[in-house]
Amino acid sequence: MTAFRDLVPRSTRLMAVVKADGYGHGASLAARAFLAGGADLLGVHSLAEARALREDDVQAPVLVLGPSTAAECAAASDLDLELTVGSLDACERVARAGVPARIHLKVETGVNRQGLVEYELKRALAILETAPDVRLVGLSSHFADVEDTTDHAFAESQMSRFRQWRRLLGAAGHDDLTAHMSCSAAVLVWDRSHADLARVGVSAYGIWPSRETRVAIRSRGRAEINLEPALTWRVRISQVREVPEGESVGYGRTWKAMTDSRIAVLPVGYADGWPRVLSGRSHVLVGGKRAPLVGRICMNLCMADVTHVPDAQAGDDAVLLGRQGDETITAEMLADQLGTIPYEVLTLPGATWTRRTV
Repeated sequence: MTAFRDLVPRSTRLMAVVKADGYGHGASLAARAFLAGGADLLGVHSLAEARALREDDVQAPVLVLGPSTAAECAAASDLDLELTVGSLDACERVARAGVPARIHLKVETGVNRQGLVEYELKRALAILETAPDVRLVGLSSHFADVEDTTDHAFAESQMSRFRQWRRLLGAAGHDDLTAHMSCSAAVLVWDRSHADLARVGVSAYGIWPSRETRVAIRSRGRAEINLEPALTWRVRISQVREVPEGESVGYGRTWKAMTDSRIAVLPVGYADGWPRVLSGRSHVLVGGKRAPLVGRICMNLCMADVTHVPDAQAGDDAVLLGRQGDETITAEMLADQLGTIPYEVLTLPGATWTRRTV
């Protein structure tokens, strides 16, 4: 987070986004680290995520970025949260809640997901004015493709539309709102899109939003900061089996030992967030070496060939994601194998896994 503090003006506040259990890292662990590193506030998707932070004694300012039900709008006051309101229905819900609320109006600039459109603004403000305890404190939007391309013409048009929204709100008497639109990629690529607040998500965890983002930075002559992934996902080998030449391993007999082999059994499978599609396609790290997955990944187990790691034994660490010795398995590598993005890879480990700082 310290690196991002240096990328934005001192007047711009920094939000660390800790939704989805801190992008798989553990929301409370991540929140405390980010706050210690200079974050001014936290972003979550839902009231449930915010409540979990409060129950874990994280008392920093928190903005709920996703939609909230009427009951959640009412509960937000007790938890001292700020809420995102992105539709006329959402305005109605927060107005009817009958409790003090601080809200950020989310507006449409090109994503067409959450957000008011311009013809709805007058009605939205009229609804909010019926609830004197509801304070409009922020204005937000979101980029559609800033990390998906090196051509940022559409993102530039979104920024232009957002500036128009700021003018409209100012003309309506709301010229003191906290305006925010930037995500990780926008902070990395530009120094002028951050308004009053910059929201940093995946890159706060040491992950580049995309290859295109790195190319865009270089083409613009921007300094490329050093991002170090924060997450290591490891298990302990439960058993090492001797498998004779010609024997098969796992369901469907999809892998056969071409020579006398040693197979490590790992206590992780697709029910634990380790996708079955990686069967026979990926590796884990054992003894600082890459060990190929063999056979099919099971519901709660998988197997890796450790014939070339003669000292491997039960109880040793096997790294699914992260560094061991000189070898690394990155979220980008797994994303390529899975046909997805690093964001999804980070959230693969489910709630059953123990998170801890090391």
